[in-house]
Amino acid sequence: MAQHYFETRESQRRNPPRRVRARSVRGVVRSEIWKRRDIENNRIAAARIQDLIKGLESAVTSLNGSIDAVLEGVEVRDPSHSAYPAAARTMSERRDNILGTIAVLSGRLANINKAQQAD
Repeated sequence: MAQHYFETRESQRRNPPRRVRARSVRGVVRSEIWKRRDIENNRIAAARIQDLIKGLESAVTSLNGSIDAVLEGVEVRDPSHSAYPAAARTMSERRDNILGTIAVLSGRLANINKAQQAD
């Protein structure tokens, strides 16, 4: 019994209540700092993704114009036909890849916005 009392007194000397409170306050402050940092990082990531999507959308518009220009003097409009211009086929594939990238980035942006609204 006496040893238990001694251990309790010893631990109180090493960890007085003020020190314990200070540690818990520091933990709260740290978590607030991390939360603010996460919010700021999410805001920056969302802005970058939005800019990237805008740039990719303009590339899609440009590719659509280029495809139309290539197909302007061509009689064959079916991409599966062997006489379909290779340049138009290549640009169409590129456009489709960019549209897929836009879809993935839009999903990430939605996740970031959902996380920001939860905070």
